Amino acid sequence: MLAALIVGALSAWYLGLRIGVITAIATAVALIVATFVPGMTMTIYALVIAWCAALYFFGPKISKASGKTSMSSVFGSPFAQASSWVKRQLGRK
Repeated sequence: MLAALIVGALSAWYLGLRIGVITAIATAVALIVATFVPGMTMTIYALVIAWCAALYFFGPKISKASGKTSMSSVFGSPFAQASSWVKRQLGRK
């Protein structure tokens, strides 16, 4: 299930949170099915590796083309606000 978390996080980073959750759930279901169907495990892992490689190489281009912002802007904004607040407070002393 670690693969599902990695795929979901990578997809969320480049394509948005909703798509990241969908791909994580789909990967988890595919991995559960692969445990019961003989010979399917290698296929699922190959698809997971291919998806991660495609996101790694083409993710920035896809996110620019679709207009999605990366998760760094989500995490960067509160940190920037907090650091500016601390600088203002220390500057007044």
